[in-house]
Amino acid sequence: MTTLPITLRDEDERFIQNAVRSGSYLTHSEVVASALDLLKAREEFRRIRREQLRTEIQKGVEQLDRGETAEFTAEDIKRLGRERLAAAGQP
Repeated sequence: MTTLPITLRDEDERFIQNAVRSGSYLTHSEVVASALDLLKAREEFRRIRREQLRTEIQKGVEQLDRGETAEFTAEDIKRLGRERLAAAGQP
């Protein structure tokens, strides 16, 4: 295990101290380890999402190369967006 000197904002230090005081965590290190686990999960999610987007972009490029295109106006795009939001139950 490594000890690492870090600088925390006052509110972050208070948050860590309160998390330990509440009994949710036994030590300050445990709070930080939990936060790092969440950060790792978020970064993995972002990595996967980037890869999905790259795949979708590549599909689009290949469709363009084959001449598979459609024309849309800004109003068409807005209408489609509103329809998708309505279908998802969002205002």
